[in-house]
Amino acid sequence: MASASCQNKTATKRKIADERRVFQEKWTDDYFFVESNNIALCLQCREVVPVFKDYNLKRHYIQMHPKLSEFQGVCHKQKILDVKKNIRFQQQLFRKSATQPDSLVKASYVVANLIAKKSKPFADGEFIKECHESVADIICPEKKSDFSKISLSHQTIARRVEDISKYTENTLESRCATFKFYSIALDKSTDVTDTAQLAIFIRGVDKDFGITEELASLVPLKDTTKSIDLYKALKQHWQDFP
Repeated sequence: MASASCQNKTATKRKIADERRVFQEKWTDDYFFVESNNIALCLQCREVVPVFKDYNLKRHYIQMHPKLSEFQGVCHKQKILDVKKNIRFQQQLFRKSATQPDSLVKASYVVANLIAKKSKPFADGEFIKECHESVADIICPEKKSDFSKISLSHQTIARRVEDISKYTENTLESRCATFKFYSIALDKSTDVTDTAQLAIFIRGVDKDFGITEELASLVPLKDTTKSIDLYKALKQHWQDFP
């Protein structure tokens, strides 16, 4: 009898896979979750919840993102749209690059990043490509064709730099959303054209005491550079910040 009872309990025991739970659209508005590859993805911290269950999503929302409850009505919907847009951009970025071998695409981005860091003209990409081909012809002739396939045209470098810029901005926005405490630092300098620039730095700490310190923006100051001008520039930037 005991053996039959155990078998009956085993047969009637529910399995999560058999429940065929489906993602409910209301969970996006209620808990900032979307469906991605048959799992629930948090729009705010990118963590996943494998089981489509209201309790699991609600618990994550309350414990990890209590401040999101401050967004109500139109602000709430706009916040969801902004985060969704950032995720779509990142997905499109990797999807576009998938049409070429990863190594060639990565090499193109590395060169574009160096050109941007050194403030070199985008047209220098073609010259760099010629240098690569000449060096490869001497050191590794069998690899010269691979270097020739790296796209470093003026237009490509411009797109790569724009992609890197947007990705960096989106990453910083995502990190800022997790800050428990943060501070702002300002620094004023002039560029090569003698135009005053206000550098805005942000430093924040998340719940795990991870520290992020990054340049948030570089704002040109067109008129005077008094303290009131710095304050107005900072205030305007913060209002425009997503």
